[in-house]
Amino acid sequence: MATREEHHQDDARKFDEVQIGKGVRPVAQHGQVTVADGTLTLLGSNGRLIGRAPVAEVSAVRVRFTGGRTVRLRLHGTRYHVSPGWGDKAGGLLRPGRPQRVARDAAALLDLIEAGGGTVR
Repeated sequence: MATREEHHQDDARKFDEVQIGKGVRPVAQHGQVTVADGTLTLLGSNGRLIGRAPVAEVSAVRVRFTGGRTVRLRLHGTRYHVSPGWGDKAGGLLRPGRPQRVARDAAALLDLIEAGGGTVR
């Protein structure tokens, strides 16, 4: 069984089943966010690159009205909304992620950005 976060190296982290939006437009329901080798990468449901930036150049903030389950990221001036674990699948059915796990993964993502020199507000 796959975990929400996979440790590939000490400094690498992968969040899967991430709902990713660009502004108000959804981009991926089952995307991925990876933080590895000082780079944050957003991948779509099909593995296509959505965005990539050095972690030190990323700014992030929790979106308050989501209870901390969504993080607003700015990569090279483009704003994205990401909810790690929100696109959870049960067999062939889509269901919202478990709120506590989504909030925990969002906090972990913010911690990684801050540790990598990015701006977290």
